[in-house]
Amino acid sequence: MASHEFSSAAPVGALPQWQLKYEAALKETDEKTLFKRIEIAEAAILARREVLLQSPDGFAERQEIKTALDKLRRLKKEVLKFS
Repeated sequence: MASHEFSSAAPVGALPQWQLKYEAALKETDEKTLFKRIEIAEAAILARREVLLQSPDGFAERQEIKTALDKLRRLKKEVLKFS
């Protein structure tokens, strides 16, 4: 099975940990493993979002986080059939 159309085109060179985990979830093709990868990515994203809430900087990254969480929710709904 090919990776999901949810994949982003970000280069893997200097990505933060949350983005690496997010990319791993997007590229996962085994539905049994996908749920766990999404959980791991969501936890990393939410932890990073908490750090950014305490910083005046990071507006662009907060926007990326919002987009990532939206894509993960869509992935759960469309691929894993969550309601």
